[in-house]
Amino acid sequence: MKIGEVHDANRKTVGRTILHFDAVESTNETAKELLESDVEEGLVVWADRQVAGRGRHGRAWASPLGGLYASFMVRPKEAHAWLLGLLVGMPVVKALRHFGVFAGLKYPNDAVYQNRKIAGILSEGVYRHDVYHVIVGIGVNTNVDLDKLPPDVQPRATTLKREVNLFVANEEFLDYLLNQVDDLYSRYRNTRIEFLLKDYRGQCTTIGKRVSVTIGKEKLTGKAYDIATNGALIVVDDQGVKHEFFEGALEILK
Repeated sequence: MKIGEVHDANRKTVGRTILHFDAVESTNETAKELLESDVEEGLVVWADRQVAGRGRHGRAWASPLGGLYASFMVRPKEAHAWLLGLLVGMPVVKALRHFGVFAGLKYPNDAVYQNRKIAGILSEGVYRHDVYHVIVGIGVNTNVDLDKLPPDVQPRATTLKREVNLFVANEEFLDYLLNQVDDLYSRYRNTRIEFLLKDYRGQCTTIGKRVSVTIGKEKLTGKAYDIATNGALIVVDDQGVKHEFFEGALEILK
């Protein structure tokens, strides 16, 4: 059920209109449904909970009450759903740091603190009426008790509530986050991707670490070396050969 609509004319694109729901299947799916009507670019769908939240590779994303779940829709000139999902990690990290959690980015788009996941991003490219749209979903463990997350997730996750003594309302967090996302999207439209990826590289905690990447039945182990100009992770294997990865299950090795 839709429970509110907010307008902010101060933002250039993202977050000028926010639709607030009590519960949805997923904010990305709701945003896709809204594309069938004439909606403005930058529309945000925000829900108090998701009953079927998704992460990368179709994995379930636990979405209990108290967390922040939002998606926004943009119409970029280039079909850069992957790169936008990558870059949006930066404003998420900036918001977390603003509210007291010095998070970093685990490639490609998880925000982590002390090796525990606190936020995730899912970007999808969608065509509607011959127009290309990118929908970017953001899930943040804000006011969530750790024991409300699935038992198998708890050892690898944390929440803003757990790490910060001061209560931060989801409305306040979302407002700050959307200001940062709006600024990023403006830069994305007017700045060379290489410059933005350089900024991403500076926040990516994966670079320099020993990792394993699993794609299907194949597994490669090596050192995360850099981010390529196309956004791929460059891994140097034990024989000194460089590989580029967009997909695959990434694990940070100790």
